[in-house]
Amino acid sequence: MPLISQILHIFRQGWVPALALGLAAALYFQPVSIDLDLAPRLAMLLLAAALALGVYFKSSRLAFVAGQLLAGFILLEQLPASSRPWLTVHGLALVSLNTALIMGLRDRSVLSGFGLLLTAVLAGEALGLVSLYECCSSALSSARPLAALVSGLSPGMPGGWLAGLNWADLAFLLAVPLGVAVSMVHRDPVNLGLLSCILLALSVYVLGGGSRTLLILAVCAGLLLALLALRSAYELAFRDELTGIPSRRAYSRYLLTLGRNYSIAVVDIDHFKKLNDRHGHQVGDQALRMVAGKIARYGGGRAFRYGGEEFVVVFRGRDGERAERSLERMRDKIAAYPLRIRGAGRPAKKAKGKRLRGRGGSQAIKTSVSVGLASASREMRAPDQVLAAADKALYRAKRGGRNRVCAHR
Repeated sequence: MPLISQILHIFRQGWVPALALGLAAALYFQPVSIDLDLAPRLAMLLLAAALALGVYFKSSRLAFVAGQLLAGFILLEQLPASSRPWLTVHGLALVSLNTALIMGLRDRSVLSGFGLLLTAVLAGEALGLVSLYECCSSALSSARPLAALVSGLSPGMPGGWLAGLNWADLAFLLAVPLGVAVSMVHRDPVNLGLLSCILLALSVYVLGGGSRTLLILAVCAGLLLALLALRSAYELAFRDELTGIPSRRAYSRYLLTLGRNYSIAVVDIDHFKKLNDRHGHQVGDQALRMVAGKIARYGGGRAFRYGGEEFVVVFRGRDGERAERSLERMRDKIAAYPLRIRGAGRPAKKAKGKRLRGRGGSQAIKTSVSVGLASASREMRAPDQVLAAADKALYRAKRGGRNRVCAHR
């Protein structure tokens, strides 16, 4: 992947967490005086919104984390001020460890059997933490769980510092690397955002867990989770689930942003029905994902899945010849790519399957695409007219033998 594409991909994945972390830093250091009187209500509003959106859109990871933070924030407001420091420190540690574990789960309905069970477990943890404070907070604060294990090590030796860690230290020591590991294995914007929540909680813990830093955490975490929930809703509405590229609904919205000069290409997979009939729908889905990836990477414009085995690519500007050259390169890349059919014994996990690539044992097939291209002109201003002309050019490519690009003249 080219460097610019990698940078854009990282930006698309991480702009929401970066915004939340930047806001947290601004609120804490306050280069400009900021009034935080409305922050408690804002924090509860944002966390409640993130919880509601997570439940509605079946984004259970967001809902569980938002629910924990909202319940903890409300609970702290109801408890005596003398109990808040201990409960804040240990509550943040517990929430961070829970968040790292939740990151490894797949999204599902919060109201499912598993969702209700996990909700009960999280509620039980909160009640248990309050009970521990009432019965033995002093003993837990002074306890050093690893002291006996590392008693033979001097403080200057590697591992000697472990003797001074308390229970909250250990929870963060587990939560942060676990969250990093899960976010690297399951790379998606939600996990990146949840990892940012863990880092925010760690920052509050390191800074002493004061009421002001806790308030900043609640506001920034609420904003982060709410934005992630809205992003998940957008992905659900405007991104094709199978191929991962924008859907036909996104294409319709994108047309509203075009000026007078643009081109539209229609891309169709050759003999796709025969491919499905001969090798099955799973191989057909595999071919659709491969073709969509090549179109998005080499097509030169904005790619959308239009429906079935058809895709459209939209080019801004009046340079139709450049668009045609990009489409020719894309067509060549697709035709030259050996699509390996996944064998019955291929591991279900993607990482293990990648390690087996190139070792034989699977059939390689070739597929190709036909492309029709048309550009807006004085006679064709409306996108529907340009799309119809591109469709006619596509049929000429089909009649001409397939695996070719034809432009409307």
